Amino acid sequence: MRNKEKTNRRIIDLMEKVDISFKLLSDNRQIDELNKGIYLLMDKLGSEDINMLFDRYPRLIQKYSIKEMFSGNIEIPNIDPHSLKIAGLLTCLQFLISSFTDFIDEFGNSLPLKETENSNSYQAENYIISSIPLDDYLKELFLGVLSVIGEDYYQKFLEKIDNSDFTIDDILKLEKDKELQEHIDLMMWFSLIRVFLESLYFYFNPENHDPQI
Repeated sequence: MRNKEKTNRRIIDLMEKVDISFKLLSDNRQIDELNKGIYLLMDKLGSEDINMLFDRYPRLIQKYSIKEMFSGNIEIPNIDPHSLKIAGLLTCLQFLISSFTDFIDEFGNSLPLKETENSNSYQAENYIISSIPLDDYLKELFLGVLSVIGEDYYQKFLEKIDNSDFTIDDILKLEKDKELQEHIDLMMWFSLIRVFLESLYFYFNPENHDPQI
């Protein structure tokens, strides 16, 4: 399967694009959709371990670092490392979604990084972003989605959009395609999450705020 574990290019490569995506995604309805997708994915994964760990993660993080739990190299009694990784990614994602509006002004534009870096929200989000590389985050979420939709569905999806770097616009064109209806909501969610994470990681890179670069 072509490119099933990574994307070839970045959708977000300018602060102007960060501003656009922040403005769109900070709408209450969009935030609700981003959060609903987390529970949709967990429901479709059908793992009691992931559901249990998702609830326990705030306590686990007091004992272990996110980087340790994401690595899968630590041993916690009666806990599957892969389930721990997925539950952690989704728990962290929920937090990132809930607090990213702290980096937006009243007009929906991103605040200068220097104005936010002393806040509690910055410290918490930066800790997550520093612990999990963007490519790994997107890869693991995508593989979770792929495990739900199946390779046959994904191949049909790629054939119809003819683009392995699909965006939300590509998916919207397929909304009424009967053959792809079963998992279209999950594919739309993943596309939104990709834009969200790329925007957030780009924003948190200090070099991207330097006007001379």
